[in-house]
Amino acid sequence: MTIHVDEARLMELKNAMGTCGQDYKEKYARLTTLIEEITSGDIQGDPATDLLTKYRDKESVFKGLLQTIEDAEEYMGIKGKKFDTMIGDLHSTMK
Repeated sequence: MTIHVDEARLMELKNAMGTCGQDYKEKYARLTTLIEEITSGDIQGDPATDLLTKYRDKESVFKGLLQTIEDAEEYMGIKGKKFDTMIGDLHSTMK
């Protein structure tokens, strides 16, 4: 079995992951700021209470996604070198 790897496509994936990961982190930060404003009493009312309830029900999912994104970023070299090392190793072994 032969696996063909296109280095350019892998770099596109890395760039897309970086963009999507950054977008999620920005939106998650905005959401947590809003939740903090609700819990501190700065924002009140039925919609705020409803949002807080829904957030608390899904909080572990949000945090799990954030952790997965951070792990992927580290692996892909956005935060570390694992992905770049893997690409270099693949490139070396294919020669």
